[in-house]
Amino acid sequence: MSKRLALLALSLTAAVVAGVAGCDSPGGDDRAASGAASAAPSPSASVAAPSPSASASAEAQPLNGVLGVVYLRTVRKQYPELDHISDEKLLAHGNAFCTIRGAALGDQFKKSMGELGTTPKQTSGLLGAAHGLCRS
Repeated sequence: MSKRLALLALSLTAAVVAGVAGCDSPGGDDRAASGAASAAPSPSASVAAPSPSASASAEAQPLNGVLGVVYLRTVRKQYPELDHISDEKLLAHGNAFCTIRGAALGDQFKKSMGELGTTPKQTSGLLGAAHGLCRS
């Protein structure tokens, strides 16, 4: 029980630090200056960046650093059957879900479902976890 409390306290502290780091700048554009190094791998080439026609938010923050770790931990805990999918692929698709808005989200949903081999329910969970963690 004490191990769980320690992990919870560490997770909450990391989330607070990440939240404060994101709020330091008035425009939210100098994320690199916040001192947080990116611990998450870069998205794989199999997931294309959203097209210019997609209504993407220019302010959406990808799942890097602590947010990426929390996203992966959430996905791995909720969907242990997805252990055959690499962390890089999950983060790439999670980042795609973070940056895409509107009708293009449905296209990305179908694309992710096909590339990852997930069910609609699993893909909805991935989308929900990504949107819950990425800031826009």
